[in-house]
Amino acid sequence: MASTVIDTCTVPWIPGPHRLDLLLTDEVPDDHPVTSAFALVFDSLGRTLLTRVNRPGRGWEVPGGHVDEGESPAAAAARELDEETGLELDASRLTLIGGQRITHLAPPPAGYRYASRTFMAFHTARLDHPGAPTRPHPESECGEAGWFTGDEVRSRCRGATWLPLHAALLG
Repeated sequence: MASTVIDTCTVPWIPGPHRLDLLLTDEVPDDHPVTSAFALVFDSLGRTLLTRVNRPGRGWEVPGGHVDEGESPAAAAARELDEETGLELDASRLTLIGGQRITHLAPPPAGYRYASRTFMAFHTARLDHPGAPTRPHPESECGEAGWFTGDEVRSRCRGATWLPLHAALLG
């Protein structure tokens, strides 16, 4: 599939002038290294698995986080999914469906820890059964996880930049 931009915005958590393009794609952009990976997992009832992050200013989100050195984006998404929700899926069950391509329009501020071009990869998986109750690992930064309908996801994650990706997957 070719990359399709489905939304463009700026966000307060990226300092300096920048552009965030939300892409539908099955390939990571060559010039934007992957810094983090996420998993949009749906069960057979069409519900989405979310996790609640116990940090100020956070809340309900898609499971995901930073890619470790030498780790593939799919492996990172699977690891984060397990840590933040307790759902174990092999990385081979996750399919890249898009992501957030971040481009700084000026040199990033001093101390900024990422490159001026990065990509936050979003993967998806569909279960062939209703999602079972889940629970984050005790050492996780997340306090709870659960399966939610599309309306509940939009309500709990209001303003999340990945919501158009979620909507595209729901059809």
